[in-house]
Amino acid sequence: MDIRSINVHHASPAIAKRVTAWFERPSRVGVLDGGRSIHLPHPEKRGYSLKIKGAGHLGGEIKFGTYPDKGPTAPRFDFDGRMMVDVASGHDNAFVGGASFQQAATEYRMAREFAGLGIDVVACVGFGSVSTDTHVSWFSIHEWPIGYLDLSADETDNYRLANLEVGQLMLNLAQHHGKVGYFWVAKNAAGHKVAFDLHPFTAVDPLNCSQLSWVMQLAFTYSVRCQACEVFPALERVKNPDPDIAAFPLRALLPSATRDDYLDLRHNLMKPAKQLSRGEFSSTALLKIISSTRIGRVLLDHCPTEYARYAG
Repeated sequence: MDIRSINVHHASPAIAKRVTAWFERPSRVGVLDGGRSIHLPHPEKRGYSLKIKGAGHLGGEIKFGTYPDKGPTAPRFDFDGRMMVDVASGHDNAFVGGASFQQAATEYRMAREFAGLGIDVVACVGFGSVSTDTHVSWFSIHEWPIGYLDLSADETDNYRLANLEVGQLMLNLAQHHGKVGYFWVAKNAAGHKVAFDLHPFTAVDPLNCSQLSWVMQLAFTYSVRCQACEVFPALERVKNPDPDIAAFPLRALLPSATRDDYLDLRHNLMKPAKQLSRGEFSSTALLKIISSTRIGRVLLDHCPTEYARYAG
């Protein structure tokens, strides 16, 4: 499929030239990173590679018009706490090998937000789009520090501690900075960590969200982060995972959280809340669902006071 145009925003001219060349050339070489990212030599900085997220499927072409259909979705919760689907922010809104408009723009904005807060993060130096006559795909551009690797699931305290730290930062961002989402970290040989993969974030504020919607948005993000703790050790074939590993992100909220709390969150909060939103919804019923779980009650307590409280 012929490329009609390539647009790069915010990046320096040298970086924009290198990124444009990647998409223009049918014969190209890059270091593959997952299903849709590649690393190229950085034209301006030593010690960094240039990572393009949305560079093509397995280092090849973007499959314009083909969606991955593997989730997860991205629910949003209105002022009453009702669950809705934010199609633009879902993982499946990007073509196979590409990124979505929301993913690319949010990576850029949230990397700057993290850096401004003093959080060590993989810098996102720009984003852009690749267009054909019928479709548009997006990409983000990152300065990846050489020597840093995605922190893999294992049996050590490193993985457990990283999940606790991520959970703590998720809560801090929601309470003090109006940002709700999940992410992961990469680590170098010295143990220093940097955050990356920031596109799942959204903004919350007391004008658009109540205590109910704040709690539900956090409950969803923690459920995704906890599920990752369950899935990735299995994929890595970790032999003796901690039986409570899926609850480690929750220990930022509740230090005594166990696997039972994670299952309670999934099956007794998120599932009935979703079912309630499909039928005759009421905030009173949702508040009862939230209050029936330990994590739900803790989130109600953690919600900043400026978010309106529902009483019904």
